[in-house]
Amino acid sequence: MSFKKEIPDDLTKQQKEQLVAYIGYSDSDWCLVGQYENAIDMLVNQIIEEKSRVDLIAHPLLYLIRHSIELALKENIKYLNKYSKIGIEKDFKNHKLSGLFSVFEKHYDKIATNQNFKAELSSDYEKYTNDLKNLIEFLGEDQSSFRYTFTHKNNAIFNHTDKLNIIEVKKIYDNSLKFLTFTADVISPFTNYADYIETDKSIINDSLGFVLYVFDNHKKNWLIEKLNEKFKIITGKNVWFDEKENYFLHLKNKDKKCYVIPMNK
Repeated sequence: MSFKKEIPDDLTKQQKEQLVAYIGYSDSDWCLVGQYENAIDMLVNQIIEEKSRVDLIAHPLLYLIRHSIELALKENIKYLNKYSKIGIEKDFKNHKLSGLFSVFEKHYDKIATNQNFKAELSSDYEKYTNDLKNLIEFLGEDQSSFRYTFTHKNNAIFNHTDKLNIIEVKKIYDNSLKFLTFTADVISPFTNYADYIETDKSIINDSLGFVLYVFDNHKKNWLIEKLNEKFKIITGKNVWFDEKENYFLHLKNKDKKCYVIPMNK
């Protein structure tokens, strides 16, 4: 079966513009991860809609899945290293997904221990990392997997009987990529707290170890208005009480940002 088509000569101006790739707009590997994800979704959806066999695109599709996970792991490691201080110099020479996942866990575990959120997030962390570990097992260790059929030593990468259920792979890929995409957001209350106490350690004894909100300074008046509406105003400057959670909220400023930090008093 061939999908080859000539590009029409009568494309509209809009259609031609849509075929211009603004590759310079992609300024981080996260942009590439998003594009890989789009390509994967489009390919799988098209195969289903056309009622075609996935064998027509299996290896390129699986390579896109594998490489997007590699990039997402590396981007997470770069982010986590800011707080773990472990270092990443040797990590990026590693293309093995299991090795990169081990590095990711090392960084995450240190931050989770230092910032005291390991137990709080353990259930979701275990659920999503189990999916990721299963995906890595499906995709295999060899970084040349799905790019070639033979290694540089001329050894076959796959056995004749090897097969993968793309439905199952796609489901755990989606869960795994969701986890890797939002890791920074999920732990941000604790990493934002780490950012703040770099220059103000006076709050450590009275704080609860996380930040509730962070906004740019130009939103300060709006933020105060919203805090006044939602929480009990305490006499004093920029302090509120959350009656539901039973803690005080202090508004602090650092590096042109407003931090709302839960405190014991």
